[in-house]
Amino acid sequence: MNIASSTYWVLVADGGTARILEMRRKPAEFREVLKLESESRHLPTRDLVSDASGRSFHAQGPSGHSKRPRSDAHDLAEQAFSKKLVSKLEHAANMRVFGQLVIFADPKTLGRLRRHMSKALTARVTDELNLDLVGIPLNSLENRVRAKLGWSAR
Repeated sequence: MNIASSTYWVLVADGGTARILEMRRKPAEFREVLKLESESRHLPTRDLVSDASGRSFHAQGPSGHSKRPRSDAHDLAEQAFSKKLVSKLEHAANMRVFGQLVIFADPKTLGRLRRHMSKALTARVTDELNLDLVGIPLNSLENRVRAKLGWSAR
């Protein structure tokens, strides 16, 4: 059996933080491979957008009202983070670093991840669970993940 095919990667993510964990059944192993955090995660909106709103111009001249942005700056930052995360997962999948992928994330993040994943990466996803486990310490996380997947503890 190929070592990568028996290796599970567990992605625990939200809109601005992601932890990738490697998990194997036999021999039992659980370790953090990578932790990513969005640079804009804790920035206030004023630091994510330009100083002034754009102005609208009509045929008769400039108007006095400003245009509102069509999307929220934090939402755009979370979308960019999801895209970057999927890119890292795609690269690892192409390098055959892992066989299966399990995702734990909130519904919004799950949707964003799905939107950016290729068919090849989607085929490796064995479970998607609507849980935000990003803030749980690694020693507690292993038991939670194993219990949710129905894997017995070591």
